[in-house]
Amino acid sequence: MPDTTSELFHRLKSWESGRKLLNQEETVSTCSQALLELLEKAGLSAPEWMTAADVSKSYGYQILRGERVPGRDILLRTALALGLSLKETQRLLAVGGCGALYPRVRRDAAVIFALNQKMSLLQAEELLSSLPERSLYAGEH
Repeated sequence: MPDTTSELFHRLKSWESGRKLLNQEETVSTCSQALLELLEKAGLSAPEWMTAADVSKSYGYQILRGERVPGRDILLRTALALGLSLKETQRLLAVGGCGALYPRVRRDAAVIFALNQKMSLLQAEELLSSLPERSLYAGEH
């Protein structure tokens, strides 16, 4: 389990633990690795994830092979489809190179609310539509 930010700050205060931390080999998770881990944890196959998050088959396999990095909305749809916590969603967005959810942005606040309420993807879409905010499908090509 990775250290929390406060634990990392604490470890960096001391000379010994700080040097040890800085000299550790970095094990950065790629987006595809993180997704595969989440799918395994959820007990979902790749096709089940693609259906649940509404990701096309060819694009989904490219993502899982690490050939493509999904956009923020696909990662958010994945988080909702898998019932991820806010913390897990923020980590997924980070490894995907996407901006974290920020509660001062109304659309992000709605997604945070949906995650916290364990809403389905459909329920989250209905919430966004009722506000009205941009759909989680709007950014697709």
